[in-house]
Amino acid sequence: MLQNSSLLWATDLVKTYVMGENVVRALDGVSLSIEEGEMVAIRGPSGSGKSTLMNVLGCLDRPTTGQYVLAGEDVGRMNDNQQAYVRNRRIGFVFQTFNLLPRMNAVENVELPLLYAGQRNAKRHAMEALVQVGLGDRSDHLPNQLSGGQKQRVAIARAIVTDPAIVLADEPTGALDTRTGNDILSLFKSLNKQGRTIIIVTHDLKVAEHCQREIYIRDGKIALSDDHVAVPRLPPPLPNRQVTKTHE
Repeated sequence: MLQNSSLLWATDLVKTYVMGENVVRALDGVSLSIEEGEMVAIRGPSGSGKSTLMNVLGCLDRPTTGQYVLAGEDVGRMNDNQQAYVRNRRIGFVFQTFNLLPRMNAVENVELPLLYAGQRNAKRHAMEALVQVGLGDRSDHLPNQLSGGQKQRVAIARAIVTDPAIVLADEPTGALDTRTGNDILSLFKSLNKQGRTIIIVTHDLKVAEHCQREIYIRDGKIALSDDHVAVPRLPPPLPNRQVTKTHE
């Protein structure tokens, strides 16, 4: 166990890809920390490196160099089976396209992480998670019988059913209309008030404004990190502009 008060911290993360004769640095020395119980936005334009960072934080990919520690354990030193355990038990994923299995009803979709983990009373826990997101009366509905917002609530229930250390959401409102998207963000805020750590990866400033803090990434580097998200704020930094931490 490594000693650090943060739930999640990373130091000098670098991720490179070889494309022909070129080496692309998708992450270029990213360092960050997130405390337990925070709701944080990781924001940046297309190609900024935010998706690569999300994959590293979610144990879906490994950095080329650098250190990533989650709940006191050095994830980068784990083998594939150990990382799979972390993904299943300590990280809950929510995706833009929901990723629900079409032939399974809501409660069966939510059960899946528990079944993979061999946990008993999976259906009872899945029902409790559905009730928590306001869908207790839709447990027997197939995905094609649910609205977009309801599908996302099922996905959130699936993400929290294992009681993970963090919930990692990738553009969770991207496939929803504005009103439904705001409802989903309100649900995330409610879960956060209950003590859950939420990380939302987004390109949308309006989504980031629902979070307590924003980490803005550009060209594989952290360009701006706010302690609190509020309006008005500094605009995203211009290239080669020195950025300092700012408190509103």
